[in-house]
Amino acid sequence: MKKTTLLAAISLLSVAAASGSAHAQSGGNVALVLGVKGSPFYQALQCGAQAKAKELGLTLTVSAPDQFAADSQIPVVNAVTATKPDVAAIVPTDTQALVAPMKQLADMGAKVITVDQTINDTSFVQTQVLTNNEAGGKMAAVDMNDLLGGKGKVLVITQPPGSAAQDARVTGFEEQIKTYSGIEYLGPQYQSDDPQKAAEIVTSTLSAHPDLAGIFSTNDQGAIGAITGLRQAGAAGKIKVIAYDAATAEVNAFKNGQIHALIAQDPKQEGEVAMEIAAKLIKGEKIDKVTMTDIVSIKAGDTAAAEKYEYKADCM
Repeated sequence: MKKTTLLAAISLLSVAAASGSAHAQSGGNVALVLGVKGSPFYQALQCGAQAKAKELGLTLTVSAPDQFAADSQIPVVNAVTATKPDVAAIVPTDTQALVAPMKQLADMGAKVITVDQTINDTSFVQTQVLTNNEAGGKMAAVDMNDLLGGKGKVLVITQPPGSAAQDARVTGFEEQIKTYSGIEYLGPQYQSDDPQKAAEIVTSTLSAHPDLAGIFSTNDQGAIGAITGLRQAGAAGKIKVIAYDAATAEVNAFKNGQIHALIAQDPKQEGEVAMEIAAKLIKGEKIDKVTMTDIVSIKAGDTAAAEKYEYKADCM
């Protein structure tokens, strides 16, 4: 009996040692939860994260909801919680609805960071990896005023309220555009990551306002839909379009003159920074509460910049 017990103990220690060795070799387990499947932005972010995780020796798992919505993402976060990662990097799709599931994840021992978006309660969040979305919205308004020569009706196509990044882009745009007395701001309309809905918004707005002069879309899906709507109305290239993001479809439309300016982020950089922070957290190092990443305004004709910032999922 003693011999059997001793052998069993040795066996358990061997398994534990092997597990510990594998864990040490991996550098830690990190879970990345994206905003939605199939998004060029989030695919590029994933590629940046995967490359950096490999470089740093992290074991990375990636998941995403089918829709950019809290009810679709919460089960994904709950599934991640069950795996007990060392660090969870999450793109929260709603500022309030994701607080409880993310806090539960933190309470289970994971170091939680937000990427690209944020939430209302960050008391348990180690850091927020962000771009200055409000500044990006202001950039778009400055570009719009310049493109229109200070006169004309302008529409915003965006997400329903609740996405921190989208809301900030609209806020920045509205604050800046209202400083131009010759611009008539028609307000925001919502497309819920649905290009077809964005196309319908454009055609219906043109029916009510045939003198529409400019459109600002706060993400790539809205921009792609807006271009479709303008084509259907025979107005592509005539109405000035400024689009957030630099997905391939947007860059192509920019090159052929259907989009007149891009407000581009650097999703690969966001993914890389998130993994660098994860590695530091696993080592017990201190980090800043907020980590900012790049944002640029790309003007018409600057194809080199558009190609540089194009969102490429080159790991897929």
